[in-house]
Parts: sequence; C-alpha cells; structure tokens
Amino acid sequence: MTDATRTCEIPDSMQHKVISLADAPEIPGRRTFLQYFDVGIADASNGLISTQVTRVRAGMSNPTGWHYHDCVFQWLLITKGWLELQFENGESKRIEQGSVCFIPGGYRHNETGTSDDLEFVEIFMPPKPRTVAVESPLA
Repeated sequence: MTDATRTCEIPDSMQHKVISLADAPEIPGRRTFLQYFDVGIADASNGLISTQVTRVRAGMSNPTGWHYHDCVFQWLLITKGWLELQFENGESKRIEQGSVCFIPGGYRHNETGTSDDLEFVEIFMPPKPRTVAVESPLA
C-alpha cells in the first residue's frame, strides 16, 4: 500500500513488532493465580494499546470480586481452556477456546471460574489501566 492509498492516519511514532511468546518477559499482573507475558505492543504503539498473553498457574479457587478497569476497552481472545464471567447486566458467560470477549471500560464484571489450562490474549486501551474494586451490581 502506498501513502497515496492510505485511508487512516498512522502516527510516525508507531513501529512494527514481531516477538515470540517464548521471548516475552513475564510481568507483574492483577491476579496471583495468573502469569502475564508482555509482547511489547505498548512500546510499539507508542502507548496506544497494550497486549499481553495470560496463563493460569492453577485454576481459580475464589471469584476475583466485582471490579472494572479504568480504560476505553478490554479485549480477550481465549486461546486455551475457559473463563467464567458475570457482567453488571446480570448475564453470566463461560467463554471458551476460540471465543472473543469485549468489555467496555468502566463496565463492572467478576471472574468466577477458570479451567486449569486457561490461556488468553488480552488487549487494553490505553495500556495498564487501574483495576477498581466495586460492590456487586446484582443486589
């Protein structure tokens, strides 16, 4: 594609990025029962989005508690296993391998269960949002 045919603005500060998961460093994360691996997209996108691969250390024994993320959105692609979520509208879903989950920023949810082999790709915009604990909206 030439510059003359581009239909969107691409900031000059963005770079291409290719990384093997084997080379992705483990980083601190929100949950102790999970491992987080940074694939470097926050740097490549000049802080626009972050992407990480998350793996379960052992299946979840207790729900995470109701919370939301201070971001524009959270996006998940389940690559292995399953994750059970409750949403503020009362819906509960088991998200399985091959499924995508999109959660708008500020939308309250609660992880209630995982398989012992859960693995997923997670994208946040902007990177590294705060996780804010809240009371259950399902009173």
